[in-house]
Amino acid sequence: MPVTVFAVIMIGLLALSVPIFLGILAATIGTFEIFGPQMPSLVMAQRVIEGVNVFSLLAVPLFIFAADIIARGQIGIRLVALVEALVGHVTGGLAMATVISCALFGAISGIGAAAVVSIGPLVYPALLRQGYGRAFSAGLILSASTLAMLIPPGVAMILYSVQTSASVGSVFLAGLGAGLLFVVALAIYVYIHARMKGIGGTARATRAERMAAARRAGWALGLPAVIFGGIYGGVFTPTEAAAAACVYAIVVECLIYRDMSLSELFSISRTSGAVIATLLILIAVGGSMGWYLTLLQVPQMISGGLEGMPAWSIFAIVNVIFLVAGMFVDPNSAIIVLSPLIYPAATAAGVDPTHLGAVLVLNLAIGMISPPFGLNIFIGMTTFRIGYLEVVRSLLPFIAIALGVLIVATYLPTSIMWLVRL
Repeated sequence: MPVTVFAVIMIGLLALSVPIFLGILAATIGTFEIFGPQMPSLVMAQRVIEGVNVFSLLAVPLFIFAADIIARGQIGIRLVALVEALVGHVTGGLAMATVISCALFGAISGIGAAAVVSIGPLVYPALLRQGYGRAFSAGLILSASTLAMLIPPGVAMILYSVQTSASVGSVFLAGLGAGLLFVVALAIYVYIHARMKGIGGTARATRAERMAAARRAGWALGLPAVIFGGIYGGVFTPTEAAAAACVYAIVVECLIYRDMSLSELFSISRTSGAVIATLLILIAVGGSMGWYLTLLQVPQMISGGLEGMPAWSIFAIVNVIFLVAGMFVDPNSAIIVLSPLIYPAATAAGVDPTHLGAVLVLNLAIGMISPPFGLNIFIGMTTFRIGYLEVVRSLLPFIAIALGVLIVATYLPTSIMWLVRL
């Protein structure tokens, strides 16, 4: 009965367009007060605070701030120029450069939406000039931008690790494996498309031009080196790496490139602060919801329902749940709400927590480009000035590719877990 009342209250409020955090909080507190155990109401307030009282969670706001600095500065622009100078001359080279640039942007931001608005306006006109067409160009940018969720330091992977106590470093490596698999799949499709359409590459850059592009992007390439080298070299925790990324980005943009003033930095910090506050409120109420549902033994009920099922069928159910969730809510909300419920059942069936985390995030990355309400669809409409139906049609072949990658990543764990096992 309490679980039913909780679900009815939350779904009803969300259907009325109440903000997600208010829907979760009202359902949790209301059900707790009516059906809850004999505990003082102050307990719920304490659980809300405990939801954000996690050291590793500090990495999330710091990476969001770093991503906003990068999106408004020169780092992304110089990375795109370098990649185009290196691979732009091959068949489908500019489109491949777009994929690689989005992957590199993911390695320094971890936020897919930021990749669309920073990389998209740079490469979209160039793709059109080379004859790729509006549909292919928009679909490629929107799908490749989801790589930022998979390439460390993806914010969704950090949230999964916080919610489930899985190793952040291991989940990062599994996510990187999934991201590289997606990059390869997109590159193959781009090459085939370019050959079929007769689209060649740009003029081959001279050695001097490549060296010049590398020099211009040198400081930009230092950022992923700081993050990866710091974490896997044992110098930083992921949280400390996030702080180092912020400092590095500020120094490069304000003092070395001198493309950003202190007033612009303050404006960026205000924008980031609003996004961070919204996310942390959601994490806080998600923590209280997870605690209360655990009190009601909901994870145990789910585990009981899945008991005896083989791991492959559990993965199939999990994939459907997270794919559908990704179509309707943002990835961070889905991770916060659903992963604490799915995690105990999946691990009880013998599913590797690290493998599970990478697959969940891949599902949500696909959800970002899936109709009806995938987040990147609406960002693409605004960024590229094209209609909803045109964006959806442009994404269909890329969704098919992503689903193929998901099947491989799910049922052939070695394809994404090889870095972890090294």
